[in-house]
Amino acid sequence: MKEQITLDRFEIRLSGLGGQGILTLGKLLGHALALGHGYQVTQTQSYGPEARGGSSRADLVVSSHPISYPKTERLDFLVALSQEACNSYHHLLKKTGVLLVDTGLVKQTPTNVFLGLPFTELALERVKVPQAMNTVVLGAVTFLMPFAKRDVMRKSLLANLPEKIHKVNLKAFALGYDQARRLLAQPIDLKNGEDESAAKRGDMNLTDIMVED
Repeated sequence: MKEQITLDRFEIRLSGLGGQGILTLGKLLGHALALGHGYQVTQTQSYGPEARGGSSRADLVVSSHPISYPKTERLDFLVALSQEACNSYHHLLKKTGVLLVDTGLVKQTPTNVFLGLPFTELALERVKVPQAMNTVVLGAVTFLMPFAKRDVMRKSLLANLPEKIHKVNLKAFALGYDQARRLLAQPIDLKNGEDESAAKRGDMNLTDIMVED
């Protein structure tokens, strides 16, 4: 059981293509971290004009303290589910930030230091539902973030998804979590992060969901 961890400021970007469920992944993660874990959370999201196949991303800032600025600036954790997303956002990672990619879709990473799982392949071959790829990612992300609790994430899934797809998404979530635990070694070490405490940024309190073009 993970213990409650105090966070100064932790920035996450979930990125990929329209149709991969990036925005839903962001909402599930934000819901669980804010309401389930009790953190201050801001979420912004962006997507291209195309409904499917255009760029898509969801950003979250997570803190134990009031968040002074709701948008991401320097990422602690980048999840890239397309080559374009990896190329576009890798430079925004902190030196100590963690890059997680779909190894079936991202063939060339800008660095040799990254984590990867074949999320799309796992959803297709192990879950038999390609649309559940984003929930496989949620499982892996839950393992990698030391402040995210598995049981709370499961409850967020059940609270936010229609009942008729609960079973398949719980299976996808468990698969992602177990694959990450087995193949990606340890959760992210927060002690390696850079000190950008919320106290240095002010004391504005924001917990909401924002949409930008």
